[in-house]
Amino acid sequence: MPRLSIYLCFVMLFMAAPSAARAEEGQTEQLTLADDPFEITDPHAADPGEAELSIVAIYERAQRGGYRNTFALDTELQTGVARNLEIRIGSLGAYGNLETRGRPPASSSNSGSDGSSPGWGGATRIGALYQFSDGSGVFPVASMLGRVRSVYGPGTPSYEGDVVALFGKMLGSGPGAVGMNLNVGWTTRFDPMPGERPNLYFFTAAIGQGISPTSVVVLAYARRQQERHERDFSLVEVGLRYRPSNDGPVWGIGIGAGTTRDTPAVQVSLATQWSFGAAPR
Repeated sequence: MPRLSIYLCFVMLFMAAPSAARAEEGQTEQLTLADDPFEITDPHAADPGEAELSIVAIYERAQRGGYRNTFALDTELQTGVARNLEIRIGSLGAYGNLETRGRPPASSSNSGSDGSSPGWGGATRIGALYQFSDGSGVFPVASMLGRVRSVYGPGTPSYEGDVVALFGKMLGSGPGAVGMNLNVGWTTRFDPMPGERPNLYFFTAAIGQGISPTSVVVLAYARRQQERHERDFSLVEVGLRYRPSNDGPVWGIGIGAGTTRDTPAVQVSLATQWSFGAAPR
């Protein structure tokens, strides 16, 4: 793993410590971080009978290419089916320079957009998350997520699977609370084509700082290997999450920038999330 990634994770962890010491006790628990728009997956499993729907609209501007814009819509439904166990079903559709999505449009020996013209692509996914730690004491909330995905586009559809370790911790409570999340995972592409990596690592680290009982500012860093030996996808993102009421939706906006030539120059995300069947987290 590159040194820059390791240094950034340590810096983010040290930044959280003094902020947590100033947390105000007795206030409403601060928002936990969620999937989007911060490239992070929340380790909390939904309670049985609870469901959460998230919708994220994404715009990306490629670093290079004859056509540099990409527009995408990502949706995911999370449903609690048993204690500490939830099912996740998601879909992504994208139009534009599909290489900005962090993967080629689909497996094919001669596919892979060169950015000269826009194209359609996307993916469908299904997975299960099991939470095996509740985060009591000094221990973080910890979960494992497994999922399979079908990637489609101009070439032949491809299939892949993920295994992800998820960790999260809240420091303090009230408006000054700090939330930290870390995802570390591995992707395997089934029946890869020539020139594609069969196995890829990825990780994401994020810190959320409460600024009011209903708002959190988030800093995130995402890094993952790419399929065709490009430079690693490397994105720094900042954003704001806002929930106007305890039983209302969560709204979010994120703005990110890539740190390598093979990562989007700019990424803008607008997200909303609804919880049904249980009190919001």
